[in-house]
Amino acid sequence: MKKVVVTLVVAVLAVFSFAAFEVTGGYVHSSVAASDTAAASNVSFNGLSIGANYLYEDLGFVEGGALVLGGAFDYYFPVEATNTVEFSQMDITLNVGYRQSLNPFLPELPVDLFVEGLFNYSFGLGDAKLTSSSLAFGGGAGAAFVVQNLDVKVGADILFAKPTIVDDYKEDYKNSFKPKFKVFAGVEF
Repeated sequence: MKKVVVTLVVAVLAVFSFAAFEVTGGYVHSSVAASDTAAASNVSFNGLSIGANYLYEDLGFVEGGALVLGGAFDYYFPVEATNTVEFSQMDITLNVGYRQSLNPFLPELPVDLFVEGLFNYSFGLGDAKLTSSSLAFGGGAGAAFVVQNLDVKVGADILFAKPTIVDDYKEDYKNSFKPKFKVFAGVEF
């Protein structure tokens, strides 16, 4: 068993040695729609997100392109849905996507601008959660620049998420697509 674990760790380190690593933090907003028959109202979650991504650059087919693999922990501040119900949502998110730098096409830009497309899957944590999981797709844009020898990135993503409501509230809330916004800043290593 130890040999298998050591082999897997060595393989992961070998793969990741060809990638850039970024750590981000920021603001996240998500919402869930109330059903037409329920007395409940729409719920909006606001919170903080901390994430990490591996960027596999130099893929060989488009200059400035990178495969994005990573994840995030989203903590949403408690929301009072009714006088008796308060939701406290936390999500673990897994991301996969593609990021394209615009500088190969527009070399006169003063900073490195990028666009990205993302798919992600989130699963909810906690006893007072509203969504047990969520599947989302969308995109975003951002800029990368150097500050004191650090590669800094800032950006925003908009995703369209389809949540799976927990069993206790399936009658009150819809499993419908709603936008999810994320504004982030981070450092690349």
